[in-house]
Amino acid sequence: MDCPTCVPILEREIQKLIGVKEVRVNYITQILKVTYDTNFVQLSDIEAAIERVGYQIAYKKYPSLVSKLRGLIKKEKPSKVQSISDSDFSGKVLHASKPVAVLFSSPTCPACKMLKPLYIEVAEDLGEKAEFYEMDISSSENWRNYDILVIPTILVFKEGQVKDKLLPLFKKDEIKKALS
Repeated sequence: MDCPTCVPILEREIQKLIGVKEVRVNYITQILKVTYDTNFVQLSDIEAAIERVGYQIAYKKYPSLVSKLRGLIKKEKPSKVQSISDSDFSGKVLHASKPVAVLFSSPTCPACKMLKPLYIEVAEDLGEKAEFYEMDISSSENWRNYDILVIPTILVFKEGQVKDKLLPLFKKDEIKKALS
C-alpha cells in the first residue's frame, strides 16, 4: 500500500462483495486479511477487487515489461483530460473563461488509478462545458499552494478562484455538480 488513504478504498472495494464478513488491512506490514463465506464469494472475486483498486497479488504472475511497452505503443483516442505543469497552471486554470477541474494525483497511487477513469468519464460527459486537467504532484510544486493533503483530490476553479474541493472517494455526480 502506497499511502494510508488507499487503505479505506481497498477495504471498501472488498466489502462490496456479498459474503465478505470482515476486511482488515495493516498499512505497516502491507497485509490484507479477509474473512468470507465461500458459499457466496470466491477467492477469485476478492482477487479481482484487489486488482481493480490497482494492487497486485503476491502469488500471481503479471504481464512482463515488454508486453506493457507494446501496450503503450498502441494508439489511443485523445483524452479530454490533459496533463498540466506548473508553468501552464496560471494560463490554463486561473485565467480560463469556463469552469476548470484539476485532478491532483500521482502515477504510483492505486486510488488515483482507480478514480481516474471516473474523472475521464465526467470530462467526456460534460464535453466543452468545462476544462479538465490532471497534475502529477510528484513532478510539480503548484499543488502545495492549495493545501492538497491527500490524493486524489479535485479542485474546481471558477474565474480563477477555488470554488470546490473534492477529496478521495468522490462520485461522478459530485464532480458534475461542482462544475455547474
